[in-house]
Amino acid sequence: MLRQIRLSEDPDSCASLLQEALPLVEIMPLEPEPSWWFYGTNLQLGSLVATAWTARPMRMVFSERQEHIVLLGYGGEQRLRQGSTTWPCGKGGCVFMASAACTMESTLSSAVAFALTRDRLLDTAMAMGGYQQKPKGWEENVTQAHGWCPPGNPVAPSLLTALKQTIAMAGQLSGYGRGLLDRLQFDDQIYRLMVAMLLPEIRQDKTLDRLLHRQRQGRDSFDELIDYIRQNLGEPLTLSDLESRSHYSRRALQYAFAERMGCTATKWIKMQRLDRARQRLERPNLNDTVGSIARECGYRSLGLFSVDFQQRFHVKPSQLLRESRLE
Repeated sequence: MLRQIRLSEDPDSCASLLQEALPLVEIMPLEPEPSWWFYGTNLQLGSLVATAWTARPMRMVFSERQEHIVLLGYGGEQRLRQGSTTWPCGKGGCVFMASAACTMESTLSSAVAFALTRDRLLDTAMAMGGYQQKPKGWEENVTQAHGWCPPGNPVAPSLLTALKQTIAMAGQLSGYGRGLLDRLQFDDQIYRLMVAMLLPEIRQDKTLDRLLHRQRQGRDSFDELIDYIRQNLGEPLTLSDLESRSHYSRRALQYAFAERMGCTATKWIKMQRLDRARQRLERPNLNDTVGSIARECGYRSLGLFSVDFQQRFHVKPSQLLRESRLE
């Protein structure tokens, strides 16, 4: 794609380019515009458009759409924020965003992004797995946000490498015209690779392997619940919600937390929220307040947050925030 890349110093022209591929609402340089620049290009791959860029620090705002944004990091760092969760994407990483509105802030960085539809992801998954009906949990899995940061994920490196090689090959062949790219079905290859990343069951070789994987997933549903809680600490999390999410009974849920976490579900969630709040207070953003951080971490009462925080850490949250700004 490097042959087609072009320079722009105007945010409006950058927005026009990116909007061909992504549900972009706004792009804002994080540096004075005279020193800001953006090199970018788009590549049509069948039903999807991949956009590539190298740019100075910037902030993007994306609207809620049916498509899911996929971001591949090639250099620098991008941080995508959706609700109360922030997904980092550095060199070699990949983020698959939920379809809700989100924002992205970047350093001097390089990336490739494109948008995929949920329905085609599910249709591709069923074709790859040979299913007539969607297995339980698939739709939910391709609706949620995911992040891969090799080498932490043992599967991601090879699949991400294949995904990047597919896009690179399409860029190399783009000089022969769009017709060849359409006939080679690069968009279908991209969908298949993303399905393999999103649905581990698809990676099982045989029917028996897939069945055993589903059984293992059932036994690991508590781990999935823990991941869900950590990703949604800013939202109300009632025991009824956790029962529905995990398919545990309330009694089994409390027993599982006592056995694996050493406390009740409610106490564990409170400790996670307070730990998240401490981290945010120690590294605040410019406009952060104690109230905004408390709400971000799931507290609706500032008074209750202050009491809980002091009981846990023996300092007032306002003192910690003030001290952090002095450093």
